[in-house]
Amino acid sequence: MLDEALLLGIASIAVAIAGFTAVTAALTPPGGSWSPLHRIRQRAIVSTSFNVVFEALLLVIVGAWLPDARQAIALSSALTALYAAWIVVSRGRQIYRAGGLRTWAGRLLYVPGITALLLFAANAVVLTSVAAYALALCVQLSVAVISFYQLVAAASS
Repeated sequence: MLDEALLLGIASIAVAIAGFTAVTAALTPPGGSWSPLHRIRQRAIVSTSFNVVFEALLLVIVGAWLPDARQAIALSSALTALYAAWIVVSRGRQIYRAGGLRTWAGRLLYVPGITALLLFAANAVVLTSVAAYALALCVQLSVAVISFYQLVAAASS
């Protein structure tokens, strides 16, 4: 597959972002303890980053398995959309229970996951493009970046 370097590059960036979780563990917010929503953000950095790693590798593996690139993209996108739907629902429940959907920052954590899910689904059915798959991975990875920024901002205020 011609775009393996792009997918492996995204996977490498995702692993590096997951490593930033160690930085957040050393931070303490005003008041001394993290709220439930902050803890969800911390988990979101790691889980989203590793999801992106494995989803990027999925397309590389399926691309090596299936001779037709469009079929490989459609299958990988469909599988990733199903998995992303499960993640969006389960993380949405966590964010809701933590009261995060009442805040702008909590909603900001949730929207990129839905956007990535829709991109993966559209790519499975209509687009069948590595570029669209990579864009969906990057949008999904923005959940980890946003979470990291929100944790750092909360600790420095």
